[in-house]
Amino acid sequence: DPMFRLLICDDHPPIRTVLRLLAKEAAGLCDVTETGTTQQLLAALQGRTHFDLLTLDLQLPGGSGLDVLQQVRQMRPDLRVMVLSADDSPDSMQRAMALGANTYLSKSVSERELFEALRAAVRAAPHHDSPPMPEHAPNLRRATDVEPAALTQLALSARQRDVLLCLLRAMSAKQIARELGISSGTVKTHTVAVFRALNVSSRAQAVVEAGRRGIAIGH
Repeated sequence: DPMFRLLICDDHPPIRTVLRLLAKEAAGLCDVTETGTTQQLLAALQGRTHFDLLTLDLQLPGGSGLDVLQQVRQMRPDLRVMVLSADDSPDSMQRAMALGANTYLSKSVSERELFEALRAAVRAAPHHDSPPMPEHAPNLRRATDVEPAALTQLALSARQRDVLLCLLRAMSAKQIARELGISSGTVKTHTVAVFRALNVSSRAQAVVEAGRRGIAIGH
């Protein structure tokens, strides 16, 4: 089934509209279910529909978003969850990632960054054929000599893999942001996801672990 199924949970209709439009642009064939409360979200998850992605607002009325995230994980362990939050503190981000969020985005990100995140989720969906590497980062792949299997075995989006390759080249967050054309905040988000995938907590550990897994950078 080539249809990408998105479940949105946000109590702000304008944000739901933006997400719906961007998802249709990112996925082509896209079925969108919109919910505005925790109750509606849990009801949708109790149904039979298979969803490829949930976008979850952590600031929902009547309950903690982190509690909701835990419930979602118990009900649908395999569902990709993209958290959208007005709180972009590293502490909140780490708590959400620890509870099983796949991606954490601040609501202050640009539409382009939101589109990129949705496109990464579409590419990660099991029935979706991954399109070729986007034109805006061609040099990164050519400049690196990576064992593809070792890299693709990590549960990372294409952009998160790019960030990992930059980390292995000892680039700073500012340099990575410039190289990939994304904000420093987004680099931080992707770095947290990379650390989680490698089960490490620092850049140094990430480099060691990547080497152990056969992910190497060409000299």
